[in-house]
Amino acid sequence: MNLLFYNIILCFCLTTISSTISPCAKWNTTGITVAGTGEPGNSSYEINSAKGLFIHKRSNSLYVADFYNNRVQKYSLNDPSHMGTTVAFDIENPMKVFVDDDSTNGPTVYVTLRFLNRTEKWITGSMHGIQISNDCRLCSGVAVDKDKNVYMSESDRHRVVRWSSRTNTTTVVAGQTNTSGSTSTLLDHPQGIYVNQNGTIVYVADMWNSRIQKFLQGSSEATTVAGSSQGTAGHDPQTLNYPNDVFIDEETNVVYVIDTSNNRVQRWKSFASEGETLVGDMGVGNATNQLNKPSDLSFDLQGNLFVMDMENNRVQKFELIDNRPCIIT
Repeated sequence: MNLLFYNIILCFCLTTISSTISPCAKWNTTGITVAGTGEPGNSSYEINSAKGLFIHKRSNSLYVADFYNNRVQKYSLNDPSHMGTTVAFDIENPMKVFVDDDSTNGPTVYVTLRFLNRTEKWITGSMHGIQISNDCRLCSGVAVDKDKNVYMSESDRHRVVRWSSRTNTTTVVAGQTNTSGSTSTLLDHPQGIYVNQNGTIVYVADMWNSRIQKFLQGSSEATTVAGSSQGTAGHDPQTLNYPNDVFIDEETNVVYVIDTSNNRVQRWKSFASEGETLVGDMGVGNATNQLNKPSDLSFDLQGNLFVMDMENNRVQKFELIDNRPCIIT
C-alpha cells in the first residue's frame, strides 16, 4: 500500500513544465480575469458575448471566439496587460475555436461560424479563412485529431460529423441526421465536443438533453458520462442544466463540464454517479466567485482552470491550489 501511494504521488506531482491533474484536485474558487473587462466592447482589451476558448499550451496563449465582435482574439498568458491580438477577422458570430500545430508558420485556427453554417481554417498570417467540409448547420463545437480529421457538431441536425482532409468526405460519428431525442443513439442540439487524440472517442455536450455523451468509434450508441442518461435537467449533483461544453483529461478519464444554466463547473470522475462543483454555483452575478452563463473551459500546463464567463464578458482563471492524489480507503 505504501508503494502504491508513493507511485500515485509521483504521478500527480507538479513539474516546472506541466502537471497531471489529480482527480481530487482543488482550485481557488475566486477567479482572476485574464481576458475581457467585464463589460461588452470591441477594443483590444474587450470581448462581447464570447462563446469559446482554447488554451494553446505550446505558446501559453489563450484564443477566444469573440461572438458579437466577429473575430478570434489571441492573448499571451505571459502578458499582464491582457491585450488581445486579432487572428481571424471579418467572420460572423464565431462559436467555438480549436488551435492545431499543423503548419510550419505557426498554429492553425479552426473556428465554427454558427449562422454562416460552416467551419473555417485560418493559417497563421492569412487574411482570410478557408471553408472546410460542406455546410455545418448551426455549427458549434470543433475538434481536430492527430490525423487532422476535423470534427464538428451540427446543432440544427442533432449530430456530430468527421471531415477527412485526405478524402474530403464527411461521416456522421454521433447522433442521427435531423432526428432529435434522448435515447442512447440520439442527440438534441449538441454543442461543444471533445475528441481524443486518436479520434477513437467523441464526447458530446448534448445540451438540450442536459448530459454528456461518450461515443466509441464505430458505435452508434453512447454512454452517459455526466448528467442524467434520461435527459433530465436539474441542479443537484446527479444532473446538469444545458451544458455547453466538455473537457476530458485523457490520463485520468475525468470529465469536466461547463454546466451553463447552473452557472458552475462540474467534475465527474470515471464511473461516478454524480458530479462535484469546482467553481461557480454561487448565484448569478459578476463577483470574482460567480459566473453568468459560462460556455467553455480549458486548462493550462500548470493545471489552472480557465472559464469563458460569457454573460460577464470575461475569461476567468482559477488557480490550481491542491493537486494531491485521491486518498485510497
